Amino acid sequence: MRYFLCLLAGAFTLALSAQRLDYRPGELIVQFGADVDAKVWLDGRAELTGSRPLGKALNIWLVTFDWRTQAASEIRRRYWADPAVELVQRNHFVSPRATPNDPRYDDQWHHFNVGQLNGVVGADHNVEAAWDVTTGGVTANGDTIVVAILDDGVDTDHTDLAANLWRNHDEIPGNGVDDDDNGYVDDYFGFNTARDTSDIEAGEFDDHGTPVAGLVGAVGNNGIGVAGTNWDVKLMIVRNAFLNSEAEVLQAYSYVLEARQDYDASAGERGAYVVATNASWGRDFGNPDDAPVWCGLYDRLGEAGILSAGATINGDVDVDEDGDLPTACPSDYLIAVTNLNTNDQKVNSAGFGAQSIDLGAYGAETFTTAVGNSYGYFGGTSAATPNVAGAIALLYSSPCANFGELLVADPKAAALLVKETLLTTAAPNESLAGITVSGGRLDIGAAMSQLNAACDVCLAPTSFSVSVPDGSATELLVDWRTTTSLGAANLRYRLTGTDEWTTVTAATPPFTFTGPACTSYDFQLTGACGNEAVATEVLTVATDGCCVIPEDFTVTPNDGFFSARWSELLAGRFYRVRYRAVGDTVWRSRTSNSGFVDLSTGILDCTDYEFEFQTDCDTFSTQFGSRMEVLSFGCGACNEEDYCTPDEYDNAEEWIAAINVGDVLVNASQAEPGAYRSFGEISARALVRGGVYPVVLTPGFADIERIEEFRIYVDWNQDGRLSSSEIAVEVENEEEGEPAFGVLTVPDDADLLLTRMRIMMQFRGVRGGSCPVTTGFGEAEDYCISIVEATGCPPPGRLSLAYDGTADATRATWSASDAPGGTYRLRYRLADTEDPWTEVDVTGNTTDVADLNLCGTYDVEIASLCDSVAGEYAAFAFDNTCTSDRRPALSVTDWRVFPNPTSGLTSVTWSGALHPRQIRVYDLNGRQVSVRNVTGVRADLDVSSLNAGLYVIRLITADGRSGARRLVVR
Repeated sequence: MRYFLCLLAGAFTLALSAQRLDYRPGELIVQFGADVDAKVWLDGRAELTGSRPLGKALNIWLVTFDWRTQAASEIRRRYWADPAVELVQRNHFVSPRATPNDPRYDDQWHHFNVGQLNGVVGADHNVEAAWDVTTGGVTANGDTIVVAILDDGVDTDHTDLAANLWRNHDEIPGNGVDDDDNGYVDDYFGFNTARDTSDIEAGEFDDHGTPVAGLVGAVGNNGIGVAGTNWDVKLMIVRNAFLNSEAEVLQAYSYVLEARQDYDASAGERGAYVVATNASWGRDFGNPDDAPVWCGLYDRLGEAGILSAGATINGDVDVDEDGDLPTACPSDYLIAVTNLNTNDQKVNSAGFGAQSIDLGAYGAETFTTAVGNSYGYFGGTSAATPNVAGAIALLYSSPCANFGELLVADPKAAALLVKETLLTTAAPNESLAGITVSGGRLDIGAAMSQLNAACDVCLAPTSFSVSVPDGSATELLVDWRTTTSLGAANLRYRLTGTDEWTTVTAATPPFTFTGPACTSYDFQLTGACGNEAVATEVLTVATDGCCVIPEDFTVTPNDGFFSARWSELLAGRFYRVRYRAVGDTVWRSRTSNSGFVDLSTGILDCTDYEFEFQTDCDTFSTQFGSRMEVLSFGCGACNEEDYCTPDEYDNAEEWIAAINVGDVLVNASQAEPGAYRSFGEISARALVRGGVYPVVLTPGFADIERIEEFRIYVDWNQDGRLSSSEIAVEVENEEEGEPAFGVLTVPDDADLLLTRMRIMMQFRGVRGGSCPVTTGFGEAEDYCISIVEATGCPPPGRLSLAYDGTADATRATWSASDAPGGTYRLRYRLADTEDPWTEVDVTGNTTDVADLNLCGTYDVEIASLCDSVAGEYAAFAFDNTCTSDRRPALSVTDWRVFPNPTSGLTSVTWSGALHPRQIRVYDLNGRQVSVRNVTGVRADLDVSSLNAGLYVIRLITADGRSGARRLVVR
């Protein structure tokens, strides 16, 4: 399946604007089908300015174009529609996962914890139990085990690493010749993919790869330094600081894959027997859907027998929700690792995810090799992950005979067995329970014990699959692998739903099964190692030729059109997609004879559409079905543009607690994981062009209250970037811990519909742009806000009065109206009179009226001023609740309203002890709709002219008391 991509943040600041880009402009990564001559295809593309392959085995190319004249979105759209292209994506930046070194200590507590660093005794990887079986080196078949370290190089002269560095013995170092003809010149220790050279030496400030290599395989039992998880293993160094882009990541993995493929193809004469890779770096908050080529590589590596260990984000982030690369990639051949400390707890600054993060390993303050032939403490998920990569290599050195057979017969099944063993033997850990796949931490001794306990077990056939070959309605292709101990397998099958099996004895894979079209069968493999019988699971597969609706029918919105895609069926001659706006009665339809169609006729912006699908076969057509609803583009940039992610903050001590933008956007929140959250559209009310809105921003604190600065960006022109010219508000709280106050003004030419608002808070001032590249204390939040054209001159919807008896003044405060300008006219006069109004014009949303108590004494109204002219006034009713001499309200037993509900007359009656002077009727917006002066003990009101709805009747007595009741008008 192809996806439409929108990639997230990297670690590079482009000088084109104040906002950080997360990809290289003018570059795309394109993956072609295995049988496509990519060079010929690319030569025919006039829009491209260059191209180069990313490795030799993948048919993946980096292409370049002039981004100033060519739109990347249009190129990607055309390439997606080309059947030669499998995947296409932008070339994104990635970042390392290193954390600062801590003070030196003497012990490698992660191997054997006896309380070093005041830690928990026994909180270690239990590796000594595994070393009783093997300390690494070779497989049971004699293959030299290699782990690929993809990092910033290594100190090749380090006395604890030099002996374990992999050497390409078919290459003569330094002669400038590709002696082994593998496409890489002088790759004796590995390769530098950043420079396309053989230089894998760590520089003075490259302090990441050497500690990682030491954790995997520092030479053990040599009387000096430290020991890696493997005392004897070969470390292939692929150097790159991985600060550039995904293209470098792909090229690095390609080098590793090619080395393993060369080894297998030459029966060990060339290449390297790579069993694991280590990536102690990644892309924070990366979305796997945006990086299908990168994520797909782990399956390619796994099929060759290589497991990959990946470090998750150094932040308390739910990877399942917020994303991460590579650890959120869905490959079965990737082990995603989080970080534990010596107290047997997941560290706060380490990612988690019940679906994505497989297990934890000890990485906080681990002691390992360092640049300059030295040693030091090294931490973060960068340190936890090589312990897992080392464990993979150590299990591969198990002397178990049947595991050795599996390595030869089915390398990918062997890789999956190693992963399963590591996860099922993970020691339960309370801090990982429910937030990781295994709920536990790495236990190498238990894993080695479980793997060796099955050494005499007969292994059932592996990689068992049944597939439908292209172009056949009557055939199924059955494939599997067997170890030499099992030998041949017996294949049996039956019609699904029946009990009688038919057996093919000593079947040879791949086996072609023939049966009627569109018929479902069950398949199973059986066999025996001597007297021990084994069997696989039962697979149920149908032959092709069914006239059905494809299960993978999908619809994706684009700018002005929808793309519908599905897998073509053998029986399908044509396919129809019909669509209509939700609520319409007339369908539009398109017919296609391929697996996709674009729907562009009559598409309205920001509208929900419903879709149905039909398959047309030779003698039969399905009913329209698989209905789905999809929202079209045109709602605005907020969810349709690729905004960068501000992921460099630390909110452990302070965060954004509450925001209020003119009573339009109101939200309260806590410290968000990763110090960032996008809340989406949470307000049903819009901001208007020219509107002026008071802003109240409240910080939250874990302990000490501080001065915080707030900055609000709004993408007024909706170009997907939050630039310095779009800073709408920048304020700080004047008192520690108190809210900050500001004013947001919407430009008269702001683009309409939904756009992105970003609110950033940082201790002592917001630094950098909307995506800062340096760590700071604070938090960021995103919101989708709607911008509309102002209509008329409506009044505010809320007015409150607070009387201060000491100051003898009343403070009036109101909400921002949906009128431009931000100016208002407040007017008041004595209640129940026709006196002239006293008017006050105000810029802003509050004013003080001196020497007057407006509460319950005056009629108060407010209007917006548009071009200095007052619009519609809103009237508000007030009791004496805001005065210093509040009088009691009327008791409910003192008066009544009957009948209620009513559609005509209703009577208000009261006891003789009351002395009412007036009855007022208000609607729910506080507007007075009628008033009547009364005497006696009864008043009849005619409400037949009022619209049906809910109203308030207020009875006011001569002594200033009042009471209110609801009146329902039918």
